[in-house]
Amino acid sequence: MAQPPAALEAGRLAGLAYLLSAAGGTSGSRARDVAIKAIRLYRRDRWRYSLRRRLPAVDRVPLDRPIFFLGVQGGGETIVGRCLRRNDAVVSMSGSSSYWTGIDELGVVRNRMAQLPTTLWGCKFRDDVEHPLFGPNHNSVYACDALLPFYRRTGDDADEVDGRRFRRLLREHLFVYARDPSRVRFFDKTHTNTVKLPLLAAYLEGCDPFFVLVVRNPYSWCYRAVRRKRPSHRVALAPEQELRLAAEHWSNSYRIALQDARHVPNVTVVRFEDFVADPEAVVRRLCAVLDLELDPAMVPQAGHRLPFATLPDDRKWYPLFLDPWLEKVGEREAEVIASVCEPLATELGYERAATAGATLSRAAGG
Repeated sequence: MAQPPAALEAGRLAGLAYLLSAAGGTSGSRARDVAIKAIRLYRRDRWRYSLRRRLPAVDRVPLDRPIFFLGVQGGGETIVGRCLRRNDAVVSMSGSSSYWTGIDELGVVRNRMAQLPTTLWGCKFRDDVEHPLFGPNHNSVYACDALLPFYRRTGDDADEVDGRRFRRLLREHLFVYARDPSRVRFFDKTHTNTVKLPLLAAYLEGCDPFFVLVVRNPYSWCYRAVRRKRPSHRVALAPEQELRLAAEHWSNSYRIALQDARHVPNVTVVRFEDFVADPEAVVRRLCAVLDLELDPAMVPQAGHRLPFATLPDDRKWYPLFLDPWLEKVGEREAEVIASVCEPLATELGYERAATAGATLSRAAGG
């Protein structure tokens, strides 16, 4: 799928704007901040400029048991996924285990989207989706009732040409980034795949893919989502409307993934709260399920150094932090979330939050 010149130019301008922006925090040195971002972009896009990915040998790379993390944005997939990415047998779209803090979502990077089937695009830059409420950024709402039809995909949507293109893209990343492409597993956590399990399984038939569904408490997650992972809106929404959309998104995402898991093999569920309480136990269980050799360095611990090209405000490793959002949830907010999420939340072991007694307020001021 060729990328239009306008999209290419937009991607270049976005990269330049990111390089010079304050996004990601600051290390205290402007030169260091720019260097960090430049290296991040280089590592992410080395695939794009590599001649190796165009070689016929790419098609002979075994696509062995790729690993896909599923869940909602801000649900804990990043830090749990990083544990696996520190394993020498795992490669992501940003590189090997030597660089385990780069982006790992094929579906939200423009130059990867240009090569992916549109059915596997993520929730950003979605100018192709026309909706009166939402702009092109669908953070934390792509699985809400209104947008779900644009994102939900099953095996009936599989197209063999698209499947070949997807498998080729994964192999290209293994060939470019892996020390030994024949002995590694590809890792990705494009969040929209959460409502596309059957489609992924169809495209990867014969490759024995594995899926890890990371679950997080809906009371804290929904409260956080309308403050930290907001979509773009075409119209102003009342706080309760925004919260209800986030709750629909949480409920639909996990309900659909769990239903699909009844028919798609190799799906494992991990509660983020269990990981925070005992990361070693969760990492050990994941290694056993995914058939990865356990390395003690995969568990967050004191003394670990983050790769240089890690954003200054990135704290998703050690120490682990208790949930700071749950205690902020007000009574009315808990009622809205419970009205949508409570049956599934209870099934997953989450009880309604003890509320702070606050009322709904605009997310922008939260």
